[in-house]
Amino acid sequence: MAAPDSSSAPLARTGATVADDVVRHVERLIVTGALASGDRLPAERTLAQDLGVSRAALREALGRLEASGLVVRRHGSGSRVSREVPLSATLAARLAHAEDDLDHSAEFREAIEPQIARLAAARITGEECARLRELLSPPADEDDDPDQSIRRDVAFHVAVARASGNPLLSALGELTASWTVEGRVYSHLEDEGRRISHDGHTRVLDALEAGDGDAAAAAMATHLAEIRAIIYASRHTPPVQS
Repeated sequence: MAAPDSSSAPLARTGATVADDVVRHVERLIVTGALASGDRLPAERTLAQDLGVSRAALREALGRLEASGLVVRRHGSGSRVSREVPLSATLAARLAHAEDDLDHSAEFREAIEPQIARLAAARITGEECARLRELLSPPADEDDDPDQSIRRDVAFHVAVARASGNPLLSALGELTASWTVEGRVYSHLEDEGRRISHDGHTRVLDALEAGDGDAAAAAMATHLAEIRAIIYASRHTPPVQS
């Protein structure tokens, strides 16, 4: 497993069923890269104990993850993250009715992330800027890969939060990445969405490298507004009739 500490974190409860919350928890670990394709999940007894849930609820969740193609379960060898199913398409289909969650996610990001970018502009190091530039220059074979694009997006925003130099904001940035996975899926499904996201990140980084806090906050606010518009359009575009 890529990030055991993430998988053993206490389960965030949302008011849904326990199985619903476990499914969402594992989905988020996969999207953020904490669980990579082919990674083995902990044994059921261990995972249930770490998450503070019953084994019955965990098994229900794993069964649903298997049915969606995100997890492969084999008797005697446990459960693994699938190597084959496109993650973004799978999650986008599941999240088609998450209207309130997506709106809340957008509002949360718009309230928090511009101010994080403002602080980061005053404190970011050359090494951190270089890392962000690397995230904006993916390998050629990842240019049209929604899954990799989502993970680079998460990594970019988490890195900006860390560059703020405030450990509390850094931790909040990582939590934000987990809480806002659903919206990110929608914004990276199409080439145009990925291009707009990349251009927004570029403007943010330009301001960070210039040490201009006002420009960094404004660039982040504009970027998030553009992403919100993409998500809205994706959710309200009628399906193509064959």
